[in-house]
Amino acid sequence: MVVSIIIVNYNTGDLLYNCLKSITENLTVDYQVIVADNASTDNSFSKCCNELRHERVLYLPLCCNYGFAKANNIAAAKATGEIFHFLNPDTVIDGRLNGDYLEIMEAPQHVYVNPLVNRDGSMENGAMPLPFIGNILRWNFNRDKALRWYKGASVIISAENFRRIGKWCEDYFMYAEDLDLFYTINSSGIKIKDANAPICHYGGGSTSAIWSSLERETIVQRSMRHFYRRHSNMLQYVAVKLYYLLHYIFKNPARVPTDISAWIKSYRSKP
Repeated sequence: MVVSIIIVNYNTGDLLYNCLKSITENLTVDYQVIVADNASTDNSFSKCCNELRHERVLYLPLCCNYGFAKANNIAAAKATGEIFHFLNPDTVIDGRLNGDYLEIMEAPQHVYVNPLVNRDGSMENGAMPLPFIGNILRWNFNRDKALRWYKGASVIISAENFRRIGKWCEDYFMYAEDLDLFYTINSSGIKIKDANAPICHYGGGSTSAIWSSLERETIVQRSMRHFYRRHSNMLQYVAVKLYYLLHYIFKNPARVPTDISAWIKSYRSKP
C-alpha cells in the first residue's frame, strides 16, 4: 500500500520546509506527499519548490486561497495512495510514524489520529466529545458511550473511507471542518482509533501572525454556528455554548472574557 500525505499550506514560513524535511528524511514506507498551496504570499511554498525537490513530493499551486477543506479535497483528488494522511504543515514527524503506517495498512477500515506534542512538551489532541448536550453528558458519566472528535492536524483515513464519508465539507473556510469531518465519520459507523507515533505540533502556522486570539475565536464561533445549522439547531448551539462558559468559569476563568467578547462579535460582524 502507498500512503498519500496531504498537506495544505498558506504562509507558514519555514514550518512547511521543516515538515517536508522530516518526512523525506524519516519515512521508509512507500509514500507520496502532495502539498496544496493556497496562493501563499510569503516564501514558504516557493522555498520548498526550489530547495526541496524530491521524487515523492508533488507541489500543487492553487490560484487562490480556497481554505483548508477545499484545498484538502483538491489534493486528495490527485492522490494515488490507498491510505490518506491529512497533516498540518506546522508539524514534524519522526521514524516512529513508519510503524503506525504499517499497522494501519493491516486495518485500514478504521480512522486514526496521532497524539500531538506541543513546543513545551505537553500533549494535545486528546479525544473530545461531539458538542451536543446529550453526548456531553454521556462523556461525563459514561465516556465509553460518547462520540468523539479530534483536532484535524493529523488524520489518517483510507481512500475508500474518505470517499465514503463524502470528503471534507467545503462549507467551512477555516475552523470546525475537522469537527464536521469527525461528526460524519461517527455517523458512518467508522471506528476512530489512537495512533501511537507522537507528532510535534508547532501550532498556529498560518493564523497566529494574522489574527489575534479574539479574532480567531470570533471566526471559530461563526463556523460553529454553521456546524449546528447543518447537523442540529441554534438552540443546541446556545445550550452547548452556555455549558462551556460555565465550565470555563470554574476551570479556566481567564478565558471567559475573550470567549464572551468573541461570541458577541461573531453576531455583530459579517462573516
